[in-house]
Amino acid sequence: MTRTLARRMQSIEGSGVRKMFELVATMEEPINLSIGQADYDAPDAVKEAAIKAIRDGHNRYTVTQGLPELNTKTLDTLEADYGIRPQAVLMTSGVSGGLLLSALALLDPGDKVLLSDPYFVMYTNVLELVGAEPVFFDLYPKEPGGGWRPDVDQIAELVDERTKAILINTPGNPTGGVFDADELAAITRIAEKHGTWILSDEIYSHFVYDGPFHSVISSMADYERTIVLGGFSKTYGIPGWRVGFAVGPSEVIDAMKLLQQYTFVCCPAPLQYGALAALSLDMSEQREAYRKKRDLVAEMLGGSDGKGPFDVVPSQGSFYSFPAYPAGMPEQRFIEACLERKILVVPGSAFSSRATHFRLSFAASDDTLREGLSGLREIAER
Repeated sequence: MTRTLARRMQSIEGSGVRKMFELVATMEEPINLSIGQADYDAPDAVKEAAIKAIRDGHNRYTVTQGLPELNTKTLDTLEADYGIRPQAVLMTSGVSGGLLLSALALLDPGDKVLLSDPYFVMYTNVLELVGAEPVFFDLYPKEPGGGWRPDVDQIAELVDERTKAILINTPGNPTGGVFDADELAAITRIAEKHGTWILSDEIYSHFVYDGPFHSVISSMADYERTIVLGGFSKTYGIPGWRVGFAVGPSEVIDAMKLLQQYTFVCCPAPLQYGALAALSLDMSEQREAYRKKRDLVAEMLGGSDGKGPFDVVPSQGSFYSFPAYPAGMPEQRFIEACLERKILVVPGSAFSSRATHFRLSFAASDDTLREGLSGLREIAER
């Protein structure tokens, strides 16, 4: 049977994150700190807007680019947040759909794309699908307790005539790192010097804990070769709805729209009405709750004095932490010890060329989070 599959399938790897979904189904009462979705449900106003749309008969296709009123409100919101109104917007099947469409629209076989190590698991596989080559720049802390920062000098050195795009993810999955304004400006200058595209995955933009979030949208007026991918899944607790968006220059967004006609067709119509209602809501209370969860992870794993059993950088954004394995404990042994206690985390090798860290999602109830963190401490101290 494998002889009948396309050659590209030989290079596509199963997602280590999705494997956790399957593992959860086989376990009784697991302590699940592996899954990247908010533990709170969608706000009632969002659910009711989608239900009303279904009952009102909005169950047919929308235009490919999405509901006009949702597109307009999305652009209005981004302009209010970042001071720049992107040229065009397309509603996508989540950020994943937007990433695939942007890769299909921009990348040819043999093109190089710079991306960070660690990286979100989908990135390398999407590049494999279109025949592009990933080239990695380093995010790892340069010293214990250091932050997950892009090495801008390294990025500048890696760009060459085959580099078509720089793919960034801020706030970051799996690291919880957030690029600051100076780092984004430096990356933009590098891209502008070489005519390289910037693809920015900003799905976790709502979850930033130590200051304002900076988006490359702010530089679009000066450098147009920028595509930003965002969405509603994480902020509003609706990851299963698959409603995202892409913004950028009209020429590329139109190309992505053309490709969507023959792939995803359009986002689910009634759920777009729910997303429209979501844009009017204040979700700051949920962000503050996650700030406290972030602090709990840092305190219980890293210790209030930084001398805890784990080397952990407090997450600046998203709802992930990426602690190092306990000294002298290899990845397989640590993950096995976690499974013995029914604690689910994702091994760092799923996101990186290194096997030195693991991803912990603190998008869990406080009781589940405390129980899981206590178990992790016991493993490290043992």
